[in-house]
Amino acid sequence: MSAVATAVPVPRKRQARSSPWGDAWRRYRRNRMALVSAFIAGLILFCGIFASLLAPHPYDYSVLADTLQGPSFQHLLGTDEVGRDLLSRIIYGARTSMIVGFFVPAIGVLIGLPVGAAAGWFGGRIDYVVQRLVEMFTAVPTILLAILLVTIYGSGLANVTLFLGITAWVGFARLTRAQFFALRDREFVTAARAIGTPPWRIMLNHILPNAAGPIIILFVLAIPGAVFGEAGLSFLGLGVQDPIPSWGKMITEGGQYMQIAPLVALLPMLCIGLTMLSFSFVGDGLRDALDPNALE
Repeated sequence: MSAVATAVPVPRKRQARSSPWGDAWRRYRRNRMALVSAFIAGLILFCGIFASLLAPHPYDYSVLADTLQGPSFQHLLGTDEVGRDLLSRIIYGARTSMIVGFFVPAIGVLIGLPVGAAAGWFGGRIDYVVQRLVEMFTAVPTILLAILLVTIYGSGLANVTLFLGITAWVGFARLTRAQFFALRDREFVTAARAIGTPPWRIMLNHILPNAAGPIIILFVLAIPGAVFGEAGLSFLGLGVQDPIPSWGKMITEGGQYMQIAPLVALLPMLCIGLTMLSFSFVGDGLRDALDPNALE
């Protein structure tokens, strides 16, 4: 008798399904600079959130006998001009910068997103009015308008955040308008209209998710600008006031002691530069990763 060989089917290995967000993450993690920057930005954000746990001393605790001391076991980075722990001030300054850095673009999105969406979807007179408003706000420099509002209504963390956010809506409105103009005549929007979907549902469920990528990128790229704006206002004495720590105000107060205690001014300068660079590189990495025309 001859044995008959039977072929045993070999099960094929299932391939993982790809998704737009998964492809974006694969493109992003290949960017080494963006990954390192995301780690640094996350570390700064972590310090800001948990400042009260990480700081060795309260940010307003002062010992006048320890003014302008160098690094020691009691004060790892030394003290400032009134005897406050410099490390604690730096950590709490990260909280101030992150509050401003995230809330300013958030206010800009809350104002600019519906304004730009209305202009891009309806067009006509609404678009004309929005365009004139955008041109009017673009003609006035953002920092000058913020300085004017702070001078009239007063300084402080809440006021600085609000006034910088009010001036940040223009970029989000222009981008949202362009995205809605480009997407409102696409096939999936036409199909949604044909089955009687209400316009507001088309805007929320169909157009906005497709426009989310560029808006997220602009949001991240706006964070360093907001941090720099707050630091600039605080440097001029128009921003965050004592005893709340601010890197910009720390530079102003420590600048006159550069010869005897350079760390008082150099450390907040380094923190501002590191924050701006890290979030800028994160935004650049997101822009490349979320590009629909990017090749794998």
